[in-house]
Amino acid sequence: MTIGAEKQPTSDAKRDGIIRAAQALFLRDGFSKAVMADVARNADVSTATLYKYFESKEVLFEAVVLHAAASVQDDFGVVAPGTSARDFFMQALASAHEVQQQAQVTALLRVAIAEVAASPSLPRKVFDTVIGGRYARLQAALDEMVGRGLLKPHDTAFGARIGMGMIKELFIWPALFVPDFKLPPDAVARADEAINIYLAAYGA
Repeated sequence: MTIGAEKQPTSDAKRDGIIRAAQALFLRDGFSKAVMADVARNADVSTATLYKYFESKEVLFEAVVLHAAASVQDDFGVVAPGTSARDFFMQALASAHEVQQQAQVTALLRVAIAEVAASPSLPRKVFDTVIGGRYARLQAALDEMVGRGLLKPHDTAFGARIGMGMIKELFIWPALFVPDFKLPPDAVARADEAINIYLAAYGA
């Protein structure tokens, strides 16, 4: 085993510890009030070590968001064999709701939104990371369903926007702005109606 190989696990563990400490601090204090020295202290590293891994608070926050997004599993890009277009959208909606229950991503989105005026590039990065990733996965799923003949050929980039709009209106925006959001009793019926609208336009 080389010296570099021996050091790698320690280095990864230290980086992960910094990210966990930073996430807790960002969620508690927000981005603007969080202090890098406090992150270093909570992660049990020196400030110099912290800056060795993350050159700025913005870079650190982006790493925190990427880490949180990677920890969340959704099914937006998965079209299982035998799945109908309707089943896929129901699965995507259920997955979106489940993801919103994993409150760290939602809470980090709130932190980023609060920084729109002071640091507009920050929420943009969060949007590109979390929402942009979902757009890409949803478009890939739509392309696959077009290829299988489950949907008519159409502009799937635009279709992904429509599909994400449906998901956002039903599950994401309410959870983002209402911390104690609970699914309404007619959630499944509303989701089914929204899917009907999509399939009326693009269903095979």
